[in-house]
Amino acid sequence: MSSLDLRRLRRRLTASYAGVSLVVLVVLCAIAIVQVGDRHHEELDRRLERTALAASGFAYPEGDPSRLVVDRQPDGYFGPQRRPGSPVVVVAAASGRVVAGPPGALDAPRARDALALVRDGRLLRVRDDAVSGEAVRLASAPVNGSDGVLAAIVAVEPLAATRSDIRRDALLIALATLGLWLLTALAGWLLAGRALRPARLGAAREEAFLADAAHELRTPVAVIRARAEQALREQGPAGPAAGALEAIERAAERASGTIGDMLELARLDARRGRFEREPLRLDLLLEQLVEEHEERATAAGATIALDAPDPVVVRADERLLGRAIANLLENAIRYGADGGRIAVRLAAGGEEATVEVRDRGPGVPPAQHAAVFDRFHRASGTAGGSGLGLPIARLVAEAHDGELELLPPDEARPGACFRLRIPREPAA
Repeated sequence: MSSLDLRRLRRRLTASYAGVSLVVLVVLCAIAIVQVGDRHHEELDRRLERTALAASGFAYPEGDPSRLVVDRQPDGYFGPQRRPGSPVVVVAAASGRVVAGPPGALDAPRARDALALVRDGRLLRVRDDAVSGEAVRLASAPVNGSDGVLAAIVAVEPLAATRSDIRRDALLIALATLGLWLLTALAGWLLAGRALRPARLGAAREEAFLADAAHELRTPVAVIRARAEQALREQGPAGPAAGALEAIERAAERASGTIGDMLELARLDARRGRFEREPLRLDLLLEQLVEEHEERATAAGATIALDAPDPVVVRADERLLGRAIANLLENAIRYGADGGRIAVRLAAGGEEATVEVRDRGPGVPPAQHAAVFDRFHRASGTAGGSGLGLPIARLVAEAHDGELELLPPDEARPGACFRLRIPREPAA
């Protein structure tokens, strides 16, 4: 697994951890907000209940059982001036008329409702209502006489302050939840990095080894190949060691190709994201590459068909992009030439260009789909290739902010199909 794959894995692990944490924290946040709202309403209810019960001691029958007396103290419950933050208290007589309390604190319909609440014998009732368009909370306590309920003591408090407190606390809880989630995501990122550190170090050592080994082997292999070619020229194809020299030359050629791939991979790893990009006619590049590979495809028993009807301009490094597409063509020739036809299709839609290379070979076994872009991976039962062509092609695609993928198998069209997507050059 390359360093890029490990970084992707770290991001996926962090995203999964952060996603699960977000769901849990959102649920806990919702529960906390509901509980805070309940607590504020309970505090308001207790305050209203205490006020209504305490005020009921200053309204009582006297003499005539139907006569209601209200004790109007200068600082009593029914005066126009109440302590800041204290509920307003009114007295609603049995007739439904408000006989004590600040003017406009409770209208006649609400006064009759308050009486109806306490006439069933219960000591106290609390409910939401509205007075003059303002949401309020009411608590009613009865004043009993010998003939039944003489009046209702009603404590009234607007809900605006309580709702404001609930909104404030909800915002604080939400901000605390967001902060906790960010810390959780950061912790997930750090933990994922710590867990993947051995693999990351191994990938770095592998990349360094690839670069060092390729540089060290390049010259000796070139010398072996040159000496084999020289010996063949000196003794001719009929010489006693011609067969061995030809085998040495072919092996050296394959080794040179593998070393070249290793060097290319090392350069891509070292220079990822730092390439010179220029406007490039992708359709012309495809025509050139198809022409270069036609002879090899014919020798393998296949033909290459190009479908690129329209000019398509991308911003790319011509050498790197050509190397990536060439690797796809070579892969199709090596593994899919038995089908007789290799189709190369160029399409442009929206802001990206798409190149598809499809062969008619046996395709990629499902068990190998996940590993097809791994370094040095080669299909089982096949020969040739370094196992670096597809990883190089994918790195080139990603270096151009694009993507290379193996499409799912299609029963109607057997074989393998690789799709390369890169951004198009914006129109002038």
